[in-house]
Amino acid sequence: MLSMREMKEPKSLEARIQAHYEQLPPAERRLGDLLLGFPGDIATYSAGELADMAGTSKAAASRFFQRIGYKDFNEVRREVRGARHWGSPIYLSATDKKNEKRSQTVAAHLAQESENLSRTLEALRPDVVRDASSALGEGRRVFIVGFRNSRMLALYLQRQLMLMRPDVVLLPQPGQTLGEDLVDLGEQDVLVVIGMRRRVAAVSKIMEVAQKQGARILLLTDPSATRTAKLATWTITCEVRSTSIFDSYAAAMSVLNLLCAGMFRGAMKDGYDRLRRIEALHDDLEELDTFAWFANMTEEDT
Repeated sequence: MLSMREMKEPKSLEARIQAHYEQLPPAERRLGDLLLGFPGDIATYSAGELADMAGTSKAAASRFFQRIGYKDFNEVRREVRGARHWGSPIYLSATDKKNEKRSQTVAAHLAQESENLSRTLEALRPDVVRDASSALGEGRRVFIVGFRNSRMLALYLQRQLMLMRPDVVLLPQPGQTLGEDLVDLGEQDVLVVIGMRRRVAAVSKIMEVAQKQGARILLLTDPSATRTAKLATWTITCEVRSTSIFDSYAAAMSVLNLLCAGMFRGAMKDGYDRLRRIEALHDDLEELDTFAWFANMTEEDT
């Protein structure tokens, strides 16, 4: 059982620093100021290096970490590395990013995006891509779940699938609870869960319900997923690392594009028929300026 002190002790590094800030000696306060600005530095620098950056001593740094409730520097480093792995943007920042030239930033971004795509696509199992794509086309209904940043990926997938098949539902509906949408989920249905890191607790609960009711589950996630991956029929892992504090979803978008392309090849006739009807409706409703670019070109030529 936790002691009263442990129950009241702030958990995060920033909360601990802020709780003790007014009582910190000047030498330790300088280190506190540095870490409040860039807590992610703990994952990449030693205690001595952090002390030098803050203009204080290694002994002061040791006292500082003990004062705010850690056993030693290694304990706080483990905590910060865990937070970085989980995707907290606060811990993904670093002081050395401020000095990068713009050309270096673009080059580093390109290198990381290329690595994410390569690692993600090279790790794909052809049988998983084939079976998941087929399920998206053959399932009675497809339910797509996405929260937080995963929502925009879920919306993209829903709109692409709707071009090729009916009965594609995006969950949760705005302002609605999930029970009404999940009650009829069954063995003939497919649940797609987009669960990138910093997932909400509802993700695993929804997957548990779907598994219990016999639906097949496709999970698109990042390498931090462990428990949720065990609940899925198919799991596709996408790299999301970035040179900035913001996760990159380029690899995830590429995988979704690949799944849609695979589904279309498997149901090409029905897909084309549906696309023709959609295009006809666009024309009837005058929704798209389909030939506006051509008309502009013609006017310029004359």
